Amino acid sequence: SVFEVALSVLPVALRAMAGRVGAVLVFLLATWLLEPSVAAPSAAVSAAVSASRDLQLELDTNSGDFHIFFGGQAWLVGSEYRVGTLSSLDGSLVLTKSEATLGSDALGSYLATTLHWSARGALGTVLMGTTFREYSDDPGLIVFEQSFPSEVDLKSLNAGSGLAAGTLFPSFLRNSPGTFDLPCFSYHGVFAALKACTLNSYAGSEQGGTPLVVYNASDTSLPMLVLSQLNNPMAQQMADASSFIGAGVKSTVESIPAGWSQLFVISAGTGINDGMMAWGDRMLRYSGKPRVDNRYKDDVHGAIGFWTDNGGYYHYSIGNNKSLGSNYEEVLVKVKEYHDSIGVPFKHWQFDSWFYPKDGPVSHGGGGGAVTNWTALTSVFPHGMAYIQSKLKVPMVMHNRQWATRSDYIKQWTDIEWYVSEKAAVPKDPVKFFERFFTQQDGWGLAMYEQDWMVSEYQEVQALQTNISLGDLWLFGMAAGADGSGRTVQYCMPLPGQILAAAALPAVTNARASDDYFHGKDQWAIGGTALFHWALNILPFKDGFYSSAYRQVGGQTEGPEPNPDREALMATLSCAMVGPMDGIYLLNISRIMATCRKDGMILKPDRPATPTDACFRAKDPGCQVYHTFSDVRGWGRVHYYFNNDGSAPLKAEEVYQSPADDYVVHNWYTGELSRLLASNPLTPGYEGHTYAVVVPVREGWALLGEAG
Repeated sequence: SVFEVALSVLPVALRAMAGRVGAVLVFLLATWLLEPSVAAPSAAVSAAVSASRDLQLELDTNSGDFHIFFGGQAWLVGSEYRVGTLSSLDGSLVLTKSEATLGSDALGSYLATTLHWSARGALGTVLMGTTFREYSDDPGLIVFEQSFPSEVDLKSLNAGSGLAAGTLFPSFLRNSPGTFDLPCFSYHGVFAALKACTLNSYAGSEQGGTPLVVYNASDTSLPMLVLSQLNNPMAQQMADASSFIGAGVKSTVESIPAGWSQLFVISAGTGINDGMMAWGDRMLRYSGKPRVDNRYKDDVHGAIGFWTDNGGYYHYSIGNNKSLGSNYEEVLVKVKEYHDSIGVPFKHWQFDSWFYPKDGPVSHGGGGGAVTNWTALTSVFPHGMAYIQSKLKVPMVMHNRQWATRSDYIKQWTDIEWYVSEKAAVPKDPVKFFERFFTQQDGWGLAMYEQDWMVSEYQEVQALQTNISLGDLWLFGMAAGADGSGRTVQYCMPLPGQILAAAALPAVTNARASDDYFHGKDQWAIGGTALFHWALNILPFKDGFYSSAYRQVGGQTEGPEPNPDREALMATLSCAMVGPMDGIYLLNISRIMATCRKDGMILKPDRPATPTDACFRAKDPGCQVYHTFSDVRGWGRVHYYFNNDGSAPLKAEEVYQSPADDYVVHNWYTGELSRLLASNPLTPGYEGHTYAVVVPVREGWALLGEAG
């Protein structure tokens, strides 16, 4: 049998090691970084199964007071309703009517209870409607709707408010009798970083503080609620004050048009990882974006590639070896020849911002000017983009940034108007612009469009903040244009609201989950952000890295990289791209080839590595204990475990098993094998972290490697 053959070729040392495990025979059919499995597993594309406990809404339609109960306990108590400075607390915003209706949307049939609110001096005019939707087929879900039957001059009404949101519904008290200060975490800033909090300490941020995840760490099953925008995420903003947290139209909006409606959702779940997937499934069901397996969509997503991003050797540098050439066109052809000569099968390349003209200088970190024309500088590629593609002959990922106020598109495409601010611009009709824009790259090999500096475009174009619908329309037009031309989109430097917008955009398949390489503390640690991205069917990309521990003299960043194993491991376990960025003659071939098959296909797990639920039981959402798995046909679930603290043991609960389960632990660095116990000491690799594969035993056998 194949098992007997495999055993016969095991090295003597490994056979002896297998014997020390006891009655378990272990077959090492492969020595890849990630052992199983490249087969398409059902777990990667199926809806998450989350044993949601029911949510209960108690609403007083006379006052607007409400409570959210979860599992029979009061979790959230409603606070005030607001439109600008008008508030239900001081009586300047008055509840004039309530009504109950039945309806349905993409989430199912619901009972809608609507409260109508008017300004105290104009009781005959409804200023805002606030609706609670309760779903008969999904009691783990409540949707909150703000609606505006008439145009609202929010700029005037909001003067002096001081809140980040110009309207408020829902809002929740931080403290109230019968509730307790639950732990939570939410997402903030560029690259949507996870930040721990409690309900008392929570604070929002620009287009951030969402999704907000509230959970009960004292219950080992980790009941949890996710609060987020459900639609129009770029129009909305989380708000907080000393007594409450809430959400509404962002305060920078000047006018709310008649008929405007926006939705906010509370999604219940059990377990942080499963609960996030349950929330994501509801978000996708509402938007209509299918949950599909993009891990191997094409050679950009599924195979190793060569990247030239910030922090890499060829980012605004061609090195100092004059014999290779005097420009990128000459040098990169020789780099490709080097890759081919050593047998590293890069199946795609990435060009960063160094290839196109901008309206100002660029700093060492890549910041600076805005793009004036998205095509090749003659000093970079003298013969143009189609020529360099004819030499590289691989699909391309290409970087873009914010649009310059004096771009050629503004000057030449005169039928498209623009919102122009001091430093950047955005088309008034993004759908029309991007449809035309994506016809301009014939012969480039462009497969994935990387939109970088998304935070700068948002912050530098005033209309993206003052116009209630433009932020979402900008992202929709970009995705529609890419999709219509057969390309995909990567978000880079996105705010959390922009990631939420991608829940409705199938063309957005991946987003950067980390700061630029070599430019951020713990840049490799993407597990917390991966929780957010993966829930919305977005692959969390770690950015490129140096595969070698040697100093890369002549490159933009010389290094050296002290933890190349960790870099390669995190990239592989991300389920996104694996993109080494080393200079010519500096690649570590064995480390790169440990991430993939001989043909370059990356050996990915079924889902990205994320913080294990045990981190949240310990009230430590930011912990660097990561877990993922592969479901191997005919064998069962194989777990992959990473801990950045090499002195800590692997605990059975961290891989969602118990000592009673028949599993063995394989230390990938040392090759040691042991039975799974409640606590399992591991010897770390030379970089100080541990990586282990936890494998099921079936009829006395354990399989390490590929099943078929």
